[in-house]
Amino acid sequence: MSFFVYFQYCFNILLIFNVQSRFAYSCYDCPMMEFNYSLTIDTFPSPTKNACRIITAQTGCFVRVNWYNHGISEVFYGTNRGSLLDSVNIEIDRRVSLSTGVYSTIKYIDYTCGSSNSSPCNTVENLQRSFRAVTFPLDEQINTYDTLIAPSKEFTPDSCFYDENMTDVCPKSNKSLCQRCMIIAEFAQTSTICAVCPDDQTVYNFFLYGTHFLVTNQTQLDSILIRCQQGKQCNSVANVENIRRDLATQFDYDQFFNSKASTTRLFSMILPMLVGLASRRLL
Repeated sequence: MSFFVYFQYCFNILLIFNVQSRFAYSCYDCPMMEFNYSLTIDTFPSPTKNACRIITAQTGCFVRVNWYNHGISEVFYGTNRGSLLDSVNIEIDRRVSLSTGVYSTIKYIDYTCGSSNSSPCNTVENLQRSFRAVTFPLDEQINTYDTLIAPSKEFTPDSCFYDENMTDVCPKSNKSLCQRCMIIAEFAQTSTICAVCPDDQTVYNFFLYGTHFLVTNQTQLDSILIRCQQGKQCNSVANVENIRRDLATQFDYDQFFNSKASTTRLFSMILPMLVGLASRRLL
């Protein structure tokens, strides 16, 4: 191998390593933490040294809390599974069991990030400041849409609304096997919908309302999914718009960034005190 070829080979290896290192993020990775009570901002758990590890991921990191309305909470620390970096992601899931008729709600908040240094960014502090910036709709507001997703034994596929401009991901209608109407609506720079009656063996009727708050440019992306059986065109665009209007989660960007500033100021005040205390002990 000539010196030039060897040099080029080494340069390429270093370049690849540099690119991978530049876009590799340190993340906390922990087993799921489950609690038999509803977590609050003061009881969010931190990653523990014994149960968690720090790993490297090119996709970024996330920390997430799930709340179930029967009092169970779950917390996840791990690597990003597809959300946009530097975003706070919210979802409200209201559902009813077709077999029991019991309604339930699941809410979650997720902070997805890419660290600017070697320290993980999916920390409990960043989860807390995300939570402080979020205002969920009240449970009473969410429950007003129970009639929309109520089970019905009189469902027919002809009662559904049909329209689509989301051809790449929109499932095909199958009226012979369809058991409920469906609509997916996404709101970004343009709006797209998929309103169909697909083959579906889901044991719940439900609606999901998800919002991605992009903290870097302070924009948001909304998505709403409805699976329903009740009445004529329960999967209409009008019902999507009603949910979007009535159940929007609010996000305070000023609160989000001020929380970080407050934490930084507090640390800058404490650090000199700790240094001074350590110096006196050495004397």
